[in-house]
Amino acid sequence: MGALLDGFMLHRNSLLKERPASDGGFTLVEVIVAGSILIVLCVGTIVVFAQAIKLNRGNDIRMQALTVLQKQVEYYRALKYQHISPDPLLAGHLKTTVATAVPSADGTLFDVAVTIDNDPYTSGIQTASTVPEAGCRFKEITIEATPNRPQSGWLQDLKTKVSFRRVRLID
Repeated sequence: MGALLDGFMLHRNSLLKERPASDGGFTLVEVIVAGSILIVLCVGTIVVFAQAIKLNRGNDIRMQALTVLQKQVEYYRALKYQHISPDPLLAGHLKTTVATAVPSADGTLFDVAVTIDNDPYTSGIQTASTVPEAGCRFKEITIEATPNRPQSGWLQDLKTKVSFRRVRLID
Protein backbone atom coordinates (compact mmCIF):
# COMPACT_ATOMS: atom_id res chain seq x y z
CA MET A 1 0.00 0.00 0.00
CA GLY A 2 2.90 2.34 0.71
CA ALA A 3 4.24 1.85 -2.83
CA LEU A 4 0.85 2.61 -4.26
CA LEU A 5 0.66 5.82 -2.25
CA ASP A 6 4.16 6.83 -3.35
CA GLY A 7 3.23 6.17 -6.98
CA PHE A 8 0.10 8.26 -6.66
CA MET A 9 2.07 11.18 -5.17
CA LEU A 10 4.63 11.01 -7.99
CA HIS A 11 1.88 10.95 -10.59
CA ARG A 12 0.14 13.91 -8.89
CA ASN A 13 3.34 15.95 -8.77
CA SER A 14 4.06 15.28 -12.42
CA LEU A 15 0.55 16.47 -13.37
CA LEU A 16 1.04 19.71 -11.49
CA LYS A 17 4.39 20.40 -13.16
CA GLU A 18 3.16 19.68 -16.68
CA ARG A 19 0.10 21.96 -16.46
CA PRO A 20 0.48 25.22 -18.44
CA ALA A 21 0.52 28.49 -16.44
CA SER A 22 -2.57 29.83 -18.25
CA ASP A 23 -4.82 27.25 -16.57
CA GLY A 24 -4.00 28.57 -13.10
CA GLY A 25 -7.14 30.85 -12.79
CA PHE A 26 -7.45 34.60 -12.49
CA THR A 27 -4.58 36.81 -11.47
CA LEU A 28 -4.91 39.32 -8.66
CA VAL A 29 -4.94 42.22 -11.14
CA GLU A 30 -7.81 40.66 -13.09
CA VAL A 31 -9.84 40.13 -9.92
CA ILE A 32 -9.26 43.75 -8.82
CA VAL A 33 -10.26 45.13 -12.26
CA ALA A 34 -13.40 42.97 -12.37
CA GLY A 35 -14.33 44.01 -8.83
CA SER A 36 -13.83 47.68 -9.66
CA ILE A 37 -16.08 47.41 -12.70
CA LEU A 38 -18.80 45.75 -10.62
CA ILE A 39 -18.55 48.46 -7.96
CA VAL A 40 -18.86 51.23 -10.57
CA LEU A 41 -21.92 49.53 -12.09
CA CYS A 42 -23.57 49.06 -8.69
CA VAL A 43 -22.94 52.67 -7.64
CA GLY A 44 -24.35 53.89 -10.97
CA THR A 45 -27.47 51.79 -10.50
CA ILE A 46 -27.96 53.10 -6.95
CA VAL A 47 -27.61 56.73 -8.12
CA VAL A 48 -30.20 56.22 -10.87
CA PHE A 49 -32.55 54.51 -8.42
CA ALA A 50 -32.19 57.36 -5.88
CA GLN A 51 -32.93 59.94 -8.59
CA ALA A 52 -36.04 58.03 -9.64
CA ILE A 53 -37.26 58.05 -6.03
CA LYS A 54 -36.81 61.84 -5.80
CA LEU A 55 -38.63 62.37 -9.08
CA ASN A 56 -41.46 60.12 -7.97
CA ARG A 57 -41.77 62.05 -4.68
CA GLY A 58 -42.05 65.35 -6.55
CA ASN A 59 -44.71 63.96 -8.87
CA ASP A 60 -46.66 62.62 -5.90
CA ILE A 61 -46.63 66.03 -4.19
CA ARG A 62 -47.70 67.69 -7.44
CA MET A 63 -50.60 65.27 -7.89
CA GLN A 64 -51.75 65.88 -4.32
CA ALA A 65 -51.56 69.64 -4.96
CA LEU A 66 -53.75 69.17 -8.02
CA THR A 67 -56.44 67.51 -5.91
CA VAL A 68 -56.44 70.55 -3.62
CA LEU A 69 -56.50 72.93 -6.61
CA GLN A 70 -59.41 71.07 -8.19
CA LYS A 71 -61.53 71.64 -5.08
CA GLN A 72 -60.58 75.33 -5.03
CA VAL A 73 -61.39 75.79 -8.73
CA GLU A 74 -64.79 74.19 -8.23
CA TYR A 75 -65.41 76.54 -5.30
CA TYR A 76 -64.51 79.69 -7.26
CA ARG A 77 -66.49 78.58 -10.30
CA ALA A 78 -69.56 78.12 -8.13
CA LEU A 79 -69.45 81.73 -6.87
CA LYS A 80 -72.01 84.04 -8.48
CA TYR A 81 -70.47 86.37 -11.04
CA GLN A 82 -73.38 88.53 -12.11
CA HIS A 83 -73.91 92.22 -12.67
CA ILE A 84 -76.26 92.66 -9.72
CA SER A 85 -74.62 91.75 -6.39
CA PRO A 86 -71.61 89.68 -7.49
CA ASP A 87 -70.00 87.58 -4.80
CA PRO A 88 -67.46 89.71 -2.88
CA LEU A 89 -64.93 86.86 -2.98
CA LEU A 90 -64.62 87.48 -6.73
CA ALA A 91 -63.46 91.08 -6.24
CA GLY A 92 -60.11 91.65 -7.92
CA HIS A 93 -57.16 91.44 -5.53
CA LEU A 94 -53.47 90.70 -5.36
CA LYS A 95 -52.13 87.36 -4.21
CA THR A 96 -53.80 86.51 -0.92
CA THR A 97 -53.46 83.36 1.13
CA VAL A 98 -57.02 82.15 1.52
CA ALA A 99 -56.39 78.87 3.34
CA THR A 100 -53.58 77.22 5.25
CA ALA A 101 -53.07 73.55 6.02
CA VAL A 102 -55.62 72.34 3.45
CA PRO A 103 -55.40 68.52 3.37
CA SER A 104 -55.14 66.64 0.10
CA ALA A 105 -56.49 63.16 -0.57
CA ASP A 106 -53.54 61.48 1.17
CA GLY A 107 -53.32 63.99 4.03
CA THR A 108 -50.49 66.18 2.68
CA LEU A 109 -51.08 69.77 3.81
CA PHE A 110 -50.99 72.74 1.42
CA ASP A 111 -51.29 76.51 1.68
CA VAL A 112 -53.59 77.99 -0.97
CA ALA A 113 -53.19 81.50 -2.39
CA VAL A 114 -55.53 83.21 -4.86
CA THR A 115 -55.01 86.14 -7.23
CA ILE A 116 -57.97 87.67 -9.07
CA ASP A 117 -57.20 89.98 -11.99
CA ASN A 118 -60.05 92.18 -13.19
CA ASP A 119 -58.39 92.84 -16.57
CA PRO A 120 -56.03 90.05 -17.69
CA TYR A 121 -55.22 91.84 -20.97
CA THR A 122 -53.55 94.73 -19.13
CA SER A 123 -50.09 94.13 -17.67
CA GLY A 124 -50.00 93.63 -13.93
CA ILE A 125 -52.83 92.67 -11.64
CA GLN A 126 -55.88 94.94 -11.92
CA THR A 127 -57.67 95.06 -8.59
CA ALA A 128 -61.16 96.28 -7.73
CA SER A 129 -59.71 99.73 -7.02
CA THR A 130 -58.21 100.12 -10.53
CA VAL A 131 -61.00 98.42 -12.49
CA PRO A 132 -64.37 98.77 -10.74
CA GLU A 133 -66.45 95.63 -10.43
CA ALA A 134 -69.37 97.24 -12.29
CA GLY A 135 -67.27 97.67 -15.43
CA CYS A 136 -65.51 94.32 -15.19
CA ARG A 137 -66.83 91.54 -17.42
CA PHE A 138 -63.80 89.30 -17.55
CA LYS A 139 -61.66 87.94 -14.72
CA GLU A 140 -58.65 85.71 -14.51
CA ILE A 141 -58.37 83.70 -11.31
CA THR A 142 -55.02 82.10 -10.44
CA ILE A 143 -54.86 79.61 -7.58
CA GLU A 144 -51.51 78.39 -6.22
CA ALA A 145 -50.90 75.49 -3.84
CA THR A 146 -47.63 75.27 -1.90
CA PRO A 147 -46.70 72.41 0.45
CA ASN A 148 -47.30 73.46 4.05
CA ARG A 149 -44.13 71.76 5.29
CA PRO A 150 -40.87 72.76 3.63
CA GLN A 151 -39.34 70.10 1.41
CA SER A 152 -35.66 69.52 0.72
CA GLY A 153 -33.64 69.79 -2.48
CA TRP A 154 -35.40 70.59 -5.73
CA LEU A 155 -38.78 70.14 -4.04
CA GLN A 156 -38.07 73.15 -1.81
CA ASP A 157 -39.77 75.67 -4.13
CA LEU A 158 -42.48 73.39 -5.49
CA LYS A 159 -45.58 75.43 -6.34
CA THR A 160 -48.48 74.21 -8.38
CA LYS A 161 -50.67 76.79 -10.13
CA VAL A 162 -53.87 76.76 -12.10
CA SER A 163 -55.49 79.71 -13.90
CA PHE A 164 -58.96 79.98 -15.31
CA ARG A 165 -61.16 82.78 -16.56
CA ARG A 166 -64.69 83.87 -15.75
CA VAL A 167 -66.79 85.85 -18.21
CA ARG A 168 -69.91 87.77 -17.33
CA LEU A 169 -72.47 88.35 -20.03
CA ILE A 170 -73.46 91.90 -20.82
CA ASP A 171 -76.65 92.72 -18.93
